[in-house]
Order: sequence, then structure tokens, then C-alpha cells
Amino acid sequence: MLLIWMDSISEKGLLPRSRQYVHLSQDIETAENVGKRHDNNSRILVIDSLSAWNDGIKFYYGNEKVWLADMVPSKYILEK
Repeated sequence: MLLIWMDSISEKGLLPRSRQYVHLSQDIETAENVGKRHDNNSRILVIDSLSAWNDGIKFYYGNEKVWLADMVPSKYILEK
């Protein structure tokens, strides 16, 4: 299942799916904790947010540990 998701992310980027926005953790620790709540085999993806922002991708403040985006194209996604 994870490989299918990674293939989809590589092709389409991060999409909100059933949510209004893509939810992005501000730090690795938060990302790991959220990932473990959903799947023990989760992976951390790192977003080149500065390049994305400079290229016009909008990020919205969610709370002290979460940022939101309409979507994140795959060219800004790196796997940790």
C-alpha cells in the first residue's frame, strides 16, 4: 500500500484528498507522532517550502505546529 501512495505522490504531489487542505507538520517530531497515529509504517516527507513559496505555492497557518496548503507539487517533496 505504501508504494502505491508514494507512486501517487511522486506523480501528483500531495493532495488534500478528503480534507480541505494538505496538513503539514512544522517539525519532524510532530510529523512522526501524527504518522504513528495513522500507520506504524509511515514515512516522513520533507517539503522544500521556501522554493514552493517562492514559486507561488500558498501556505496557511493552521496552528503552532501545523501549516496548510491547497496542494504541494511533487517537485518540492523529498523523502527523509
